[in-house]
Amino acid sequence: MTNDPATWSSRRPRCGWEWRPWSSAIAEKRELALDAARRFAGIPGVAIDASPQLSLFAFHVEWPGATLSEQNAATERLLSAVTARGRVMLTGCRLGRRFLGRVCVLSFRTRQLQIDQCVEDVACEVAKILRR
Repeated sequence: MTNDPATWSSRRPRCGWEWRPWSSAIAEKRELALDAARRFAGIPGVAIDASPQLSLFAFHVEWPGATLSEQNAATERLLSAVTARGRVMLTGCRLGRRFLGRVCVLSFRTRQLQIDQCVEDVACEVAKILRR
């Protein structure tokens, strides 16, 4: 018996395992988070700090020669600018001295369109930040 969530919704219950109506939703959110993380990693100026764990990953803005405080300020500006666009909401946290942006795919309403919008908004806003 595999623990791959992507297969849960297609399997029949056996050995005490029960199908849950939300199993396929969990697998979908995980796939969306993996897709977003792969695409974020391809955006110039974005560094992935923590690969997706379930549906959450962390990142920050960086560029050659930037200090930690400049990167932290840029990451905070990015989160504010993306959230102000009104299509997606990103959250942040501090880990030691580093400020991180976070993507967490949770809502049952989140689909590929919202991930596409998130990647598009982040790419656009990071480009603006790096031009300063």
